[in-house]
Amino acid sequence: MEPLVHPLEVFGCVVSNCTLPGHGTTFDDFCTTWFEDWAAGAEQAYEELAQRVDRVVVIGLSMGGTLALHLASKYPVAGVVTMASPVYVYKLFPPQMKDWRLPFVGLLRHVRPIWPGSPRRAEANEIAPWEGYDGVTSLPQLWSLMEGVKKAGRTLDRVTAPLLAMHCPTDRTAPSGNVWEIMRKVSSKYRRMELIPIEETVTAHHMLTTHRETRERVCGLIQDFLVKTVGL
Repeated sequence: MEPLVHPLEVFGCVVSNCTLPGHGTTFDDFCTTWFEDWAAGAEQAYEELAQRVDRVVVIGLSMGGTLALHLASKYPVAGVVTMASPVYVYKLFPPQMKDWRLPFVGLLRHVRPIWPGSPRRAEANEIAPWEGYDGVTSLPQLWSLMEGVKKAGRTLDRVTAPLLAMHCPTDRTAPSGNVWEIMRKVSSKYRRMELIPIEETVTAHHMLTTHRETRERVCGLIQDFLVKTVGL
Protein backbone atom coordinates (compact mmCIF):
# COMPACT_ATOMS: atom_id res chain seq x y z
CA MET A 1 0.00 0.00 0.00
CA GLU A 2 2.97 2.32 0.45
CA PRO A 3 3.00 3.55 -3.20
CA LEU A 4 -0.40 5.16 -2.60
CA VAL A 5 0.57 7.14 0.49
CA HIS A 6 2.51 10.07 -1.00
CA PRO A 7 0.23 10.62 -4.04
CA LEU A 8 -2.83 10.72 -1.77
CA GLU A 9 -1.13 13.06 0.70
CA VAL A 10 -0.20 15.39 -2.15
CA PHE A 11 -3.83 15.14 -3.26
CA GLY A 12 -4.86 16.56 0.11
CA CYS A 13 -5.65 13.42 2.10
CA VAL A 14 -4.60 12.49 5.62
CA VAL A 15 -3.37 8.92 5.15
CA SER A 16 -3.13 6.14 7.72
CA ASN A 17 -1.31 3.09 6.31
CA CYS A 18 -1.83 0.51 9.04
CA THR A 19 0.17 -2.66 9.69
CA LEU A 20 -2.13 -5.45 10.77
CA PRO A 21 -1.38 -7.68 13.78
CA GLY A 22 1.07 -10.44 12.88
CA HIS A 23 2.30 -8.58 9.82
CA GLY A 24 5.65 -6.90 9.32
CA THR A 25 7.46 -8.79 12.10
CA THR A 26 8.14 -12.54 11.99
CA PHE A 27 6.40 -15.65 10.69
CA ASP A 28 6.12 -16.92 14.26
CA ASP A 29 4.24 -13.76 15.22
CA PHE A 30 1.95 -14.20 12.23
CA CYS A 31 1.10 -17.73 13.35
CA THR A 32 -0.36 -16.40 16.61
CA THR A 33 -2.94 -14.17 14.91
CA TRP A 34 -6.26 -14.82 13.20
CA PHE A 35 -8.74 -13.05 10.93
CA GLU A 36 -10.47 -11.64 14.01
CA ASP A 37 -7.17 -10.02 15.06
CA TRP A 38 -6.63 -8.54 11.60
CA ALA A 39 -10.18 -7.17 11.58
CA ALA A 40 -9.68 -5.70 15.06
CA GLY A 41 -6.46 -4.03 13.88
CA ALA A 42 -8.28 -2.48 10.94
CA GLU A 43 -11.09 -1.28 13.20
CA GLN A 44 -8.63 0.33 15.59
CA ALA A 45 -6.88 2.12 12.73
CA TYR A 46 -10.24 3.36 11.45
CA GLU A 47 -11.36 4.66 14.83
CA GLU A 48 -8.07 6.46 15.42
CA LEU A 49 -8.20 8.12 11.99
CA ALA A 50 -11.88 9.02 12.34
CA GLN A 51 -10.99 11.11 15.40
CA ARG A 52 -8.61 13.22 13.29
CA VAL A 53 -10.63 13.86 10.13
CA ASP A 54 -14.18 14.66 9.00
CA ARG A 55 -14.61 11.76 6.56
CA VAL A 56 -12.84 8.44 6.11
CA VAL A 57 -12.44 6.48 2.88
CA VAL A 58 -11.21 2.92 3.46
CA ILE A 59 -8.88 1.41 0.84
CA GLY A 60 -7.34 -2.04 0.72
CA LEU A 61 -5.50 -4.55 -1.45
CA SER A 62 -6.30 -8.27 -1.32
CA MET A 63 -7.41 -9.16 2.23
CA GLY A 64 -7.01 -5.46 3.05
CA GLY A 65 -9.85 -4.75 0.64
CA THR A 66 -11.96 -7.42 2.30
CA LEU A 67 -11.31 -5.67 5.61
CA ALA A 68 -12.25 -2.36 3.97
CA LEU A 69 -15.61 -3.90 3.08
CA HIS A 70 -15.92 -5.14 6.65
CA LEU A 71 -15.32 -1.61 7.94
CA ALA A 72 -17.81 -0.20 5.45
CA SER A 73 -20.44 -2.65 6.69
CA LYS A 74 -19.91 -1.49 10.27
CA TYR A 75 -18.94 2.20 10.18
CA PRO A 76 -20.23 5.31 8.35
CA VAL A 77 -17.37 5.49 5.85
CA ALA A 78 -17.43 8.07 3.06
CA GLY A 79 -16.21 5.58 0.46
CA VAL A 80 -14.60 2.19 0.02
CA VAL A 81 -11.98 0.99 -2.48
CA THR A 82 -11.09 -2.65 -3.02
CA MET A 83 -8.26 -4.02 -5.14
CA ALA A 84 -7.93 -7.73 -5.98
CA SER A 85 -10.02 -8.46 -2.90
CA PRO A 86 -11.65 -11.80 -2.09
CA VAL A 87 -15.00 -12.57 -0.53
CA TYR A 88 -14.22 -16.21 -1.30
CA VAL A 89 -10.87 -17.93 -1.86
CA TYR A 90 -12.10 -20.70 -4.14
CA LYS A 91 -15.23 -22.11 -5.74
CA LEU A 92 -15.86 -25.61 -7.01
CA PHE A 93 -18.64 -24.85 -9.51
CA PRO A 94 -17.46 -23.44 -11.78
CA PRO A 95 -13.87 -24.21 -10.68
CA GLN A 96 -12.10 -21.09 -9.42
CA MET A 97 -9.01 -21.68 -7.32
CA LYS A 98 -5.29 -21.02 -7.21
CA ASP A 99 -4.44 -24.49 -5.91
CA TRP A 100 -6.43 -27.75 -6.04
CA ARG A 101 -5.60 -28.36 -2.37
CA LEU A 102 -7.56 -25.33 -1.14
CA PRO A 103 -10.79 -27.27 -0.54
CA PHE A 104 -8.86 -29.57 1.81
CA VAL A 105 -7.20 -26.88 3.97
CA GLY A 106 -9.73 -27.43 6.76
CA LEU A 107 -8.46 -31.00 7.11
CA LEU A 108 -4.81 -30.49 6.20
CA ARG A 109 -4.33 -27.79 8.85
CA HIS A 110 -4.65 -30.51 11.49
CA VAL A 111 -2.28 -32.89 9.69
CA ARG A 112 0.47 -30.53 8.51
CA PRO A 113 -0.02 -27.00 9.86
CA ILE A 114 3.05 -25.48 8.20
CA TRP A 115 3.23 -26.16 4.49
CA PRO A 116 6.49 -25.39 2.64
CA GLY A 117 6.42 -23.73 -0.75
CA SER A 118 8.67 -22.22 -3.38
CA PRO A 119 10.06 -18.73 -2.67
CA ARG A 120 8.81 -15.98 -4.94
CA ARG A 121 10.93 -15.55 -8.05
CA ALA A 122 13.23 -12.54 -8.13
CA GLU A 123 11.86 -11.62 -11.56
CA ALA A 124 8.32 -11.56 -10.18
CA ASN A 125 9.34 -9.38 -7.25
CA GLU A 126 11.00 -6.93 -9.63
CA ILE A 127 7.81 -6.62 -11.69
CA ALA A 128 5.46 -6.41 -8.69
CA PRO A 129 7.42 -5.70 -5.48
CA TRP A 130 6.11 -7.40 -2.36
CA GLU A 131 7.40 -8.04 1.14
CA GLY A 132 6.03 -10.79 3.33
CA TYR A 133 6.48 -14.27 4.72
CA ASP A 134 7.66 -16.09 1.62
CA GLY A 135 8.23 -19.76 0.87
CA VAL A 136 5.95 -21.18 3.56
CA THR A 137 2.22 -21.17 4.38
CA SER A 138 0.56 -21.56 7.77
CA LEU A 139 -2.60 -23.54 7.07
CA PRO A 140 -4.43 -22.57 10.30
CA GLN A 141 -4.06 -18.90 9.35
CA LEU A 142 -5.04 -19.65 5.76
CA TRP A 143 -8.16 -21.39 7.05
CA SER A 144 -8.93 -18.39 9.24
CA LEU A 145 -8.57 -16.14 6.20
CA MET A 146 -10.87 -18.35 4.14
CA GLU A 147 -13.56 -18.34 6.81
CA GLY A 148 -13.10 -14.61 7.49
CA VAL A 149 -13.54 -13.50 3.90
CA LYS A 150 -16.67 -15.65 3.57
CA LYS A 151 -18.07 -13.95 6.66
CA ALA A 152 -17.29 -10.53 5.16
CA GLY A 153 -19.05 -11.62 2.00
CA ARG A 154 -22.22 -12.32 3.94
CA THR A 155 -22.41 -8.69 5.14
CA LEU A 156 -21.91 -7.00 1.76
CA ASP A 157 -25.53 -5.86 1.72
CA ARG A 158 -24.71 -3.59 4.67
CA VAL A 159 -22.22 -1.64 2.56
CA THR A 160 -23.92 1.55 1.37
CA ALA A 161 -20.94 3.86 0.81
CA PRO A 162 -19.72 4.69 -2.72
CA LEU A 163 -17.60 1.82 -4.01
CA LEU A 164 -14.66 1.49 -6.39
CA ALA A 165 -13.70 -2.16 -7.01
CA MET A 166 -10.62 -3.01 -9.07
CA HIS A 167 -9.46 -6.43 -10.22
CA CYS A 168 -7.28 -8.01 -12.87
CA PRO A 169 -9.30 -10.51 -14.93
CA THR A 170 -6.37 -12.96 -14.86
CA ASP A 171 -5.63 -12.71 -11.12
CA ARG A 172 -4.44 -16.18 -10.06
CA THR A 173 -4.54 -15.47 -6.31
CA ALA A 174 -8.03 -14.01 -5.87
CA PRO A 175 -10.34 -15.26 -8.65
CA SER A 176 -11.78 -12.38 -10.65
CA GLY A 177 -15.31 -13.64 -9.95
CA ASN A 178 -14.90 -11.95 -6.57
CA VAL A 179 -15.25 -8.47 -8.00
CA TRP A 180 -18.54 -9.37 -9.68
CA GLU A 181 -19.86 -10.79 -6.42
CA ILE A 182 -18.87 -7.63 -4.55
CA MET A 183 -20.54 -5.41 -7.13
CA ARG A 184 -23.69 -7.52 -7.12
CA LYS A 185 -24.17 -7.78 -3.36
CA VAL A 186 -23.31 -4.34 -1.95
CA SER A 187 -26.11 -1.83 -1.42
CA SER A 188 -24.06 1.16 -2.61
CA LYS A 189 -25.88 3.49 -4.99
CA TYR A 190 -22.57 4.48 -6.58
CA ARG A 191 -20.63 1.42 -7.74
CA ARG A 192 -17.71 1.51 -10.11
CA MET A 193 -15.85 -1.57 -11.30
CA GLU A 194 -12.52 -1.40 -13.11
CA LEU A 195 -11.08 -4.53 -14.73
CA ILE A 196 -7.37 -3.86 -15.17
CA PRO A 197 -5.53 -6.19 -17.57
CA ILE A 198 -1.92 -7.29 -17.09
CA GLU A 199 0.09 -8.60 -20.03
CA GLU A 200 3.22 -10.16 -18.47
CA THR A 201 3.17 -13.90 -17.72
CA VAL A 202 5.52 -14.04 -14.72
CA THR A 203 3.49 -12.92 -11.68
CA ALA A 204 0.09 -13.93 -10.32
CA HIS A 205 -1.40 -10.59 -11.51
CA HIS A 206 -2.45 -9.78 -7.95
CA MET A 207 -0.29 -6.89 -6.70
CA LEU A 208 -2.13 -4.03 -8.40
CA THR A 209 -0.66 -1.32 -6.18
CA THR A 210 2.99 -2.14 -6.94
CA HIS A 211 2.85 -3.84 -10.35
CA ARG A 212 4.69 -1.80 -12.95
CA GLU A 213 1.81 -2.18 -15.43
CA THR A 214 -0.95 -1.08 -13.04
CA ARG A 215 0.32 1.05 -10.15
CA GLU A 216 -0.05 4.45 -11.85
CA ARG A 217 -3.51 3.63 -13.19
CA VAL A 218 -4.64 2.39 -9.78
CA CYS A 219 -3.52 5.60 -8.12
CA GLY A 220 -5.24 7.71 -10.78
CA LEU A 221 -8.49 5.77 -10.45
CA ILE A 222 -8.52 6.26 -6.68
CA GLN A 223 -7.89 9.99 -7.06
CA ASP A 224 -10.72 10.25 -9.62
CA PHE A 225 -13.01 8.29 -7.30
CA LEU A 226 -12.27 10.68 -4.43
CA VAL A 227 -13.03 13.69 -6.60
CA LYS A 228 -16.34 12.31 -7.82
CA THR A 229 -17.63 10.85 -4.55
CA VAL A 230 -15.99 12.74 -1.69
CA GLY A 231 -15.46 16.05 -3.44
CA LEU A 232 -11.74 16.56 -2.92
